[in-house]
Amino acid sequence: MLDFSDKPYQFFPPKPNRLVIALAKVWNRRFVLPGKKHRVKQVELRKADRLLPLIQSGQRLLLLPNHSTHSDPQVMLEVQRRLRINAATMAAYDVFLRGNLQAWFMQAIGCFSIDREGSDKQAMNCAIDILMSGDQALTIFPEGNVLLMNDRVTPFLGGAAFIGMRAQKKLGADKPIYAVPVSMHFSHLACCRSIVMLQIDELESALGLESSEGQDARNRMRHVGIHLLSRNLRQRGYLPPSAGEEDLNQLLENSAVQIIERIEEKIELQPSTDTPIERIRRVRAAIHQIRIDEERKIDHRVAATWADEAILALRILGYSSDYLSESPTLDRHCETLEKLREDLAEKILKPVGDRGVVVQFGEPINLADHLSAKNSRKALADLTSQFEQSVQSGLDEISAHIETAGASAF
Repeated sequence: MLDFSDKPYQFFPPKPNRLVIALAKVWNRRFVLPGKKHRVKQVELRKADRLLPLIQSGQRLLLLPNHSTHSDPQVMLEVQRRLRINAATMAAYDVFLRGNLQAWFMQAIGCFSIDREGSDKQAMNCAIDILMSGDQALTIFPEGNVLLMNDRVTPFLGGAAFIGMRAQKKLGADKPIYAVPVSMHFSHLACCRSIVMLQIDELESALGLESSEGQDARNRMRHVGIHLLSRNLRQRGYLPPSAGEEDLNQLLENSAVQIIERIEEKIELQPSTDTPIERIRRVRAAIHQIRIDEERKIDHRVAATWADEAILALRILGYSSDYLSESPTLDRHCETLEKLREDLAEKILKPVGDRGVVVQFGEPINLADHLSAKNSRKALADLTSQFEQSVQSGLDEISAHIETAGASAF
């Protein structure tokens, strides 16, 4: 489920504890990953030989995995165990605010907080220092959010490239940092079609819809999704989709844009020609600054309403009309269903069935090779694009050869 926190920001630095890390890796592998919350029964590493020489020679590593499921951090912890490395991990600061024990544990295994909507110099400097020291690898999820589309990456944010190159410039060309694209592909191990159909029945019932049993799952989920979208828009005073709108992608974008435009007007942001996703990120950052500003307490209540509307727009943009139609696999049906159920329940739910994950490592990118770039802004954009394309290529390669039940047609 997509969500953001607007609680007062507090930076949580990493406080790695070797004993806690060692125990956490074992516990994670034996109990957490295969448990009910994640249901990951198999973890396969591919092309790890690309990393082994770098690990053995003590090189600095920046690990850049995709972030399509709620189980990604746990899988990356297992990757560390398998490769016998430790890595600091950048995580959203609201995770640390869920309790003192949670914060202590996160810090003890090497995690540190980041304010995704603000200019978090503490987190940036912490990440740069970690890369420069070389004592640990650094893990950053460049997508920033979980969108539950395992076969596709969403546009990478530029923070990872900025951090990597800033550290590399300070180190100089003779102490390279290697950015490693990591493609994680989850797939269901057994046929869970009957569970999918049952959960669609439950969604229709929860929304007060007449059962459409007998229709195919994709059309039923489309119907549920449009009804859920209409309800969410109507409840917030927005126009629901027109009955005549057949192009689902256009319908989704139009719905999100009307929200974005109204929020921009309310918070007096100039409309831009950026993509809807870039506009919503800009809106979110502005709302966040209002809600953490103690001098603007009078605006906090109305800003909470804006935050709710902004997250709705982001959730809408997280759907893609052709994700199921281009490859109607069991996995994609499960992912779409999981997203619909989470958006209705407004909380993270358990996976549909037992899964396996393939973790494939891309060709390491020596950041020292990019120090000579004359246009630093363009160099960062090019690097970000390279990271994104490499992770997507890895996912495509895995998908082309996977033989699990989840990869079969629904």
